[in-house]
Amino acid sequence: MYLRVVLLKARALGALSRLLRQGNGVMVAGRFILKFAPSAVEKLSADKRVVLISGTNGKSTTSKLIAEALGTQFSVAHNHTGANLFAGIAAALGENPDAEVAILEVDELVLPWAIEKTKPELIVLLNLGRDQLDRLSEVRIVSNKWRSALGNLDAKAKVLASTDDPFVVYAASAAREQIWFSAQDKGHIDAATCPSCGALLNWQDDGANYSCSCGFKKPDANWNLIGEVLNGQFKVNSSIPGRAAMQNAARAFIVANEFGIDLESANQAIGSVKDVDGRFAKKRIGQTEFRLLLSKNPASWRETLETSAKGPKDVLLVINANTQDGKDTSWLWDVDFKPLKGRNVIVSGDRRIDVSARLTVDGISHKVVASEVEAAANFGAVEADLIASYTAFHRLANK
Repeated sequence: MYLRVVLLKARALGALSRLLRQGNGVMVAGRFILKFAPSAVEKLSADKRVVLISGTNGKSTTSKLIAEALGTQFSVAHNHTGANLFAGIAAALGENPDAEVAILEVDELVLPWAIEKTKPELIVLLNLGRDQLDRLSEVRIVSNKWRSALGNLDAKAKVLASTDDPFVVYAASAAREQIWFSAQDKGHIDAATCPSCGALLNWQDDGANYSCSCGFKKPDANWNLIGEVLNGQFKVNSSIPGRAAMQNAARAFIVANEFGIDLESANQAIGSVKDVDGRFAKKRIGQTEFRLLLSKNPASWRETLETSAKGPKDVLLVINANTQDGKDTSWLWDVDFKPLKGRNVIVSGDRRIDVSARLTVDGISHKVVASEVEAAANFGAVEADLIASYTAFHRLANK
């Protein structure tokens, strides 16, 4: 009874926050729950089938697709706003306490805590790469933290993990049972050395395989995605552009299979998702209609630039370096911006001078402006891509 009262008050606080336009109310509700019911996460997840999703890139999209797929058969609790820290997880569980299933996007550093508190049935590990260096530190450190936590999983828990990422493989190998997935990705920008012993990793077959003298190697996949087809027989639906989005859709399909969902219904639900939390949504500024794209680290920039290259000629880059973005912008020098050559590029954001310097080195012709409004005035009545870092993206998506 006490917990129910706390949840009701938390919802009221969240509603008040939205009414006063002080945010979406998720964080204030979650913090209230954790303060007045510290064991709420354990209690609220105890009677649920829990799926945790974590990784550097793709968490929000993958969790949304999984929630849609499993929602065809179960009632679902889901942190759909992308609030993936302690308070966001508490708020998601508190918002729908009677749900049968909880689909929880989890920050990389919060994953060990979430595993301990929620006792998940399935953990989906996407990828690991450099991101927010001032907060997350080095990739190997995160992989080791994951490995320690996964070694303490319940016997029935499974881990769906990518064989294409050596850091994910090293972490997931500590679990009792793995479901290995491969999208035939080649190479890894941060994996020059073995995550197990530190020796140079031997990449073979043009980056498709890897192994080390210590015995660490790429495992055989249970599920292989080639193009849009899983294991040569299941065509996966994805309405979100890009290769990474197709991989995330495939993961959602695999999770649906694990939960015994009708795969035709699940696949249809996955394909119904066209944007996630503003990603790929349209935003009109002045006479310009922008397509919003989120990028925040070298790996996501590589994927976004590949996707954007198939889009309009005009593109605006908006880069900040606030706490949520990561204050260290040295990652800019690890991104190959050459796919922008020949396009009409404008740069804005708090770190526009840093971005301008980086583009100049790559020989990218561009213009620097103070705001999106000024950029739109330069573009005029056209469609354009707007690629933004975390804080700039969410400011624009929620405006």
